[in-house]
Amino acid sequence: MSNPIKTWFFELIEDAIGSKAMQQFHKEEEKSKSNIDNNSNKEGK
Repeated sequence: MSNPIKTWFFELIEDAIGSKAMQQFHKEEEKSKSNIDNNSNKEGK
């Protein structure tokens, strides 16, 4: 995250809900991104 405002925002949320919840959020985001990538790759074939 090179955007300092975005970094600050995520740190603020992390402080509010806890780092464990933010780690779970990031894992789910990565999983959904990989699912989208996999689906687009399947459609392209």
